[in-house]
Amino acid sequence: MLLSSHAQSLDPLHPIAFEGNRIVYDGKLIRLDKHHLYLNSDLEESPSYPYAFKNFQKAVAHLGDSCTLYIAPGVYWVDNPDSPKVVRGENGREPFGCVIRAKNIHFIGLNPNPTHIVMASQRGQTQGAIGNFTMFDIWCDSLRVENLTMGNYCNVDLDYPLKPQLSKPKRSEAITQAHVGYVHGKTMSAKNVRFISRLNLNPLNGAMRSYYEDCHFECTDDAMNGTAVYRHCSIDLYGQKPFWSTFGRGAMFIDCDFYVKSDNREMYFCKQGGPLTLIDCRYHAPSDSIYIGWTAYPQKWLRCYQQNFTLNGTPYYIGNRQPENTVRLSHLSHDSIPFLPVSKHKATLLTGQDTLCLYAPTPHWRIEKGYEQYITLLPKKGDSIVVIPTNNTDETARFCIETYTPEGFVAACELEVISSLLPAPQFVRQPVISVSKGIARLDYELDLGGRRDESDITWYALKDTLRIPIADSHDQPVRQVELQRGLTGYSLQADIRPKHQRSLHGNTISVSTGTTLTAEDLSQTYAIHTDFHDFPCEWQPYILPGFWTVDGYKPSDTADYPWDFDSTRPMWKYDEGFNGAVGKGLLQEQRGARLMYTPVEGTYGDMQLTLLVDPTKTAGQGFGSATGQYMDVCLKFDTKTLTGYGLRIIRTTKYAKAVDFLLVKYENGTISPLTNPVSSTCYRTGCSIVLTVKGSLLTAHVETTTPKPSEPDLPHTVDLTATIQPNPFGGIAIQHTGSSGGESTTMLHQLNAEWNNQYKH
Repeated sequence: MLLSSHAQSLDPLHPIAFEGNRIVYDGKLIRLDKHHLYLNSDLEESPSYPYAFKNFQKAVAHLGDSCTLYIAPGVYWVDNPDSPKVVRGENGREPFGCVIRAKNIHFIGLNPNPTHIVMASQRGQTQGAIGNFTMFDIWCDSLRVENLTMGNYCNVDLDYPLKPQLSKPKRSEAITQAHVGYVHGKTMSAKNVRFISRLNLNPLNGAMRSYYEDCHFECTDDAMNGTAVYRHCSIDLYGQKPFWSTFGRGAMFIDCDFYVKSDNREMYFCKQGGPLTLIDCRYHAPSDSIYIGWTAYPQKWLRCYQQNFTLNGTPYYIGNRQPENTVRLSHLSHDSIPFLPVSKHKATLLTGQDTLCLYAPTPHWRIEKGYEQYITLLPKKGDSIVVIPTNNTDETARFCIETYTPEGFVAACELEVISSLLPAPQFVRQPVISVSKGIARLDYELDLGGRRDESDITWYALKDTLRIPIADSHDQPVRQVELQRGLTGYSLQADIRPKHQRSLHGNTISVSTGTTLTAEDLSQTYAIHTDFHDFPCEWQPYILPGFWTVDGYKPSDTADYPWDFDSTRPMWKYDEGFNGAVGKGLLQEQRGARLMYTPVEGTYGDMQLTLLVDPTKTAGQGFGSATGQYMDVCLKFDTKTLTGYGLRIIRTTKYAKAVDFLLVKYENGTISPLTNPVSSTCYRTGCSIVLTVKGSLLTAHVETTTPKPSEPDLPHTVDLTATIQPNPFGGIAIQHTGSSGGESTTMLHQLNAEWNNQYKH
């Protein structure tokens, strides 16, 4: 025998005896061969025993097409936690601790207590890795794991009471993307397994079918496996939305417990939605008044199932703000997910032109009550129907049709039924531009027939070969614009495409002032006040006095992070927000989005800039990750040389629910700090940023209308002051280097700029 009695049995209640070509565990004999391997960290390896290993990576290298790995109690590092190396992914994928390829794999922990067998790593995004570090990338037909812990201890302490010297403190307090693993295969099952991480847990996600029984999960957002069945599991929720999505068949929980570990007043299962089923499940939260929803922004078509669900012991109706999303059944089967497929979940139909064929494996269909007049359903051969739009009103109708089974399973398709289109309205009075007291107006009259004017109007400033957009229609026709001082010497043009709520767009008609604007035509006050509702978002790279530059830029201090943008597409858009961004506003479309305002030529003294924003992130981290992602808000700025002052708001590795604020100096595009960074939780919905320059003093004040969270224990307002060298500049800049795609953006709601001292030509 190669092991001491202690090495054979860290847990004396469940002894393991190693006898070279076999092991004995709890009185059961297990023979070792190329299909049955043994892993024990206290083993003295020998060539005489080719199927026994003390190192996990060596054991994995010997896995055959079909193989079981028996694992003794201990801590097994999938990746060396003490290596100073910063690992990177390859071929556009995440960096992995271990890649495994085999046909059928079975990992069995030789102890009924899963805390005794730990497979561990300790890396995450920006914390030992560039990219979302993932312990396992497993390619197989089937994977089974039992009686063990799989943990990425980047942001969680590894406590190992069986042998305390194997314990290891977390790498960082700041929660970052640190995964457990992916499975590329047909099936994955886990029994009596603990999955430990925080952000983006990924507990062996990816198999076509996944099953968890008697497992435990610790996670924040975007973490759980959205195509799995969970039975007798416990889930500790350190975030607000454990699933990214559950599209497809969805996820099912049977006899599971959810424990809220945060101070969120609202909890949701999914960020992006999808079907879910909860049977005999219990939700445990610090307060009975917490709201539990399926998803923060539910689609009308979403259908989820619940049976015997409680919050702190009291029956609870999930997603009760939008009750059509919830199907409550009294006799749901525990054997399979109650999934009813429908060929399409959303469709837009134009009356008199479109039809829609829908398939579902049931002949039963119904129209949402009150909307029967808007469509006709015609049965078709097989299990399908044809939907014919019949909307003859002036308004678009939005509603659902459902398919269902006698057992109560339901699926829905959300329809947008547009009334039959009419020709574009004709002008009763042709459009004419008038200018008076700093305001340009486009006067016209359309034959609307009592309908709403939805014409698109875009305003341009013309000079020589320049044609610069200065206002655009987003919500409604922009019939007037304020004329800033920089427009002296330009003429105006307005392009209008006539339309009412039920018509097509007509041909574009262009009208212009014909003559150039003089100083008397322009606004006499020199200030900027905009809520961006008419802000022109198309690419505008020119730096011209009196105009906004709307483009993209990659600052030199982001050189370590490989990203770029497409200059043929807009960098900004005016749109509806989501998550923490409330209402409508200006959003970044690509990473590197930049705005700059160049004032008329002159010498500028004191100025103040106020910016109201809503970060899309709700937890206070502002940006996707700590990979050079920040937003700079600048004033006293020379837009040509990129010289001036500003406030930097940046995500760092220090905190997962806060950002750093610091005053900075720009000098020919090079940025240097003027103050030490201050970490704060105030970069949340309703954030107000005020920058002021008075003489040689630069100050910043940041606050939010969102209540202060209970953690982390950081200031909820920011006040910074720096002494600066006065300059003659009066420009404004906003530079955003955060990842785009919606989730890491910051919505701009309102910008006010005032030059307090009279500028001098």
